[in-house]
Order: sequence, then C-alpha cells, then structure tokens
Amino acid sequence: MLTGVFKDRSAKERVASEQALAELLAARELRGFPLSRQCEIGPFVVEYLFPRQSLIVELAPSETLAEDSAAARRRAARLKFFNDMGYVVICIAARELARHPGRALARLRAALRSCT
Repeated sequence: MLTGVFKDRSAKERVASEQALAELLAARELRGFPLSRQCEIGPFVVEYLFPRQSLIVELAPSETLAEDSAAARRRAARLKFFNDMGYVVICIAARELARHPGRALARLRAALRSCT
C-alpha cells in the first residue's frame, strides 16, 4: 500500500519539476537563445534543445529512485550517443530547481555561452 503512496508523490514531484524547468527555460535571460521542444535526435526524443548551441537540457533522474544496472547502461548509452553526435547535455536536478533556481539559470547561461 505504501508503494502506491510513494509512486503518487513521485509522479506529482516529477510534474512539478517539469513545470519548474519549463518556467526556468522561459526566463527573460534565455529569450535570446532559440529553444525547441520535443525534438527527435536519432532514436531519442529530447524535451528541450537549444539547436544553435547543440545543447540538450534534461531533468536529472530522481535521486530517490535507485536505477537498476540496465537502466543505468541505457542512460549512459544515450548520453554517449548525444556526445558522439556533438551535443552537450545539461542535467538539472529537481532539488536544484526547487532550492536554487538562480544557480540552475546561471549554469544554463554559462553552458549556452560556452557552446556558442
């Protein structure tokens, strides 16, 4: 029974984190950088892509959920694929979005400037 409660909370937290990331990416400081949503890159779909800078922005996997080794391998292979294609991937943790949105925004600005 408790598992269902934790799954519900986890799903709600994920939705809140996704909304927080969307709001962060809509920040005035980032408006000068064109942003695409839900782009296909090879066999994968990425939620946020700054195409001119080849920068992918994702939510980091939840720290509370332990990934099994197969999921970790898939994630590593996905990241390697993007890097081999010339993309830079920035993962932002939900905790960072909630506690330090300014820090997350600064990381994004720095990454965008370095990829230009």
